[in-house]
Amino acid sequence: MDVENLKEALSQAGAIGKLPNLEHVFDKLEIVLRIAVMVGPLLLLGFGLLYLLASPKEANHSVGYRFYWGMSSVEVWQFTQRIAGLVWTVLGLVMSIVMAVICNGFGELARDAMVMTAMKALLWELGMVVVSILAINITVMVLFDGKGYRRKRNRR
Repeated sequence: MDVENLKEALSQAGAIGKLPNLEHVFDKLEIVLRIAVMVGPLLLLGFGLLYLLASPKEANHSVGYRFYWGMSSVEVWQFTQRIAGLVWTVLGLVMSIVMAVICNGFGELARDAMVMTAMKALLWELGMVVVSILAINITVMVLFDGKGYRRKRNRR
């Protein structure tokens, strides 16, 4: 993106005086993208550790990994916290390592390529979180019924 063309377009629109110095903003782009890419995995790792080490002992509507099925009994609640903590800790750790490697390569890329790489990384992060949530919820629903009792396995 050509900064001079952007400045010209903004000055014609009368908005140039209201914006910060664009060269200063573009100089900080790499740091902003690194932070944006690393925040998700680190939060996931943090919540995973929180659910593993300090989750509430009983179901509540304010703290912990919550979904309807997982709040049906204390046993289901505690199992849900443990499985969510385990899945999110491992996923957060793996994603932190992968995203750190991706961020390490930002310095070699042009601005456009850097932004596209960051966007792809953020979309992958979002996808992995959605898959992990689905996996946790399905696991709980397979092992427990809607009233909070363990399902009996059919043994042949």
